[in-house]
Amino acid sequence: MMKIHYDLIELFESGAAEGRHVLEITGYDVAAFCDELLRSASTYTENRREALNRDILKKLGKGEDSK
Repeated sequence: MMKIHYDLIELFESGAAEGRHVLEITGYDVAAFCDELLRSASTYTENRREALNRDILKKLGKGEDSK
């Protein structure tokens, strides 16, 4: 989740450096921007969870690679 925060900060900082206003970056529907950001966050979190579960199963000898 912190990666998303850093990405968001970087997005706003680069926009500010270019002289862009926040609404030029997010669009006028800020709620939709936030919804999409959270949707991306849950996808990232789910991917990390799956990778962690695969690694644990491999260590326990129950993963697909251990057959």
